[in-house]
Amino acid sequence: MKDFLNNLTEKVNEAKDAVADSLSLDKLTEKIGSISEGAKEKTINTANELIGLTPIIEEIGFKTTGISVTMGLPPDITFHFMKSEDVSPERRKEILETHKDKALLGTIVKMLVTTDEYRDKLKLGSFKFSNIDICIGLTPGMTIQLVPHNTPVQH
Repeated sequence: MKDFLNNLTEKVNEAKDAVADSLSLDKLTEKIGSISEGAKEKTINTANELIGLTPIIEEIGFKTTGISVTMGLPPDITFHFMKSEDVSPERRKEILETHKDKALLGTIVKMLVTTDEYRDKLKLGSFKFSNIDICIGLTPGMTIQLVPHNTPVQH
């Protein structure tokens, strides 16, 4: 994954330089085309790997409510999660130990738990927690979605 992101960053920088140097749409299109097949393949492989992790992530207390794949420059995958139950840190550790061969699992779980702990500190007022979105791509990130109490939670 790190090699993929480094390669993608390099290609994005080359594309940016092509635009800045010559403002040539043809050069930009060529750069995007040169990464598209490799990026598509890596994005598909990563999506499949993460989809395979969803049953384990559900054991840890988070249900996958959706997956968004963006085939752009750069490509990314966003997984949408909803907390389904409270699982003790000891149980989470036990589950992670059982599946320690799955490199992305620990990262995803850490992101979910960190985001959930952050959410617990928010003063929600008239809002309720809806989703945690985790984006895996050139710039990974997490998003917490809050909606008014009278809004149905998206599944």
